[in-house]
Amino acid sequence: MTQNYISLDLNNTKEEFDVAKTKKPHTIGESLLKPCIVDSVRLVLGEESSNNTIMNRIAEMSENIKENVVSKVMSSPFFSLQIDESTDVTNVAQLLAFCRYLTDEGIEEEFLFGRPLEMTTKAIDVMAVVADFSEESGLSWNKLEGVCTDGGPNMLGSRSGFITLVKQKLSPQRQF
Repeated sequence: MTQNYISLDLNNTKEEFDVAKTKKPHTIGESLLKPCIVDSVRLVLGEESSNNTIMNRIAEMSENIKENVVSKVMSSPFFSLQIDESTDVTNVAQLLAFCRYLTDEGIEEEFLFGRPLEMTTKAIDVMAVVADFSEESGLSWNKLEGVCTDGGPNMLGSRSGFITLVKQKLSPQRQF
């Protein structure tokens, strides 16, 4: 007597069996499985997963990452900034800042922030965004050892460039 063995794909067997039990076309899976998956997500997350919930969780993760980076920068004896402005696809100027700082493992480099430049890309506007971030995150200008830019006139201008504004922010004995 020969026995027939059935090969089972354990990844899909339960779902396929549930669909087969309905004795309806296989397309019933969408109306049968989707509610099951939604219920499972509710059980795991403890609440209904809406766009706002997901957006809030992403914002929380982003804030956590920012706090970790700022904490590392604050515990470093010094740091430097690399900043650049760019225009996004919606024609809004964005300021991006990276920082380098010293840790026990050596020099690290991290993305610090990205913020829109609301008015213009003039040095005073760039300085306002950097100063606002520095103030709200508690970064000390006294630990700033260097700034790297793209070399544009708004960054390097001798009277009103961003570098000049940073030098004015530093105490006289801390010029770089």
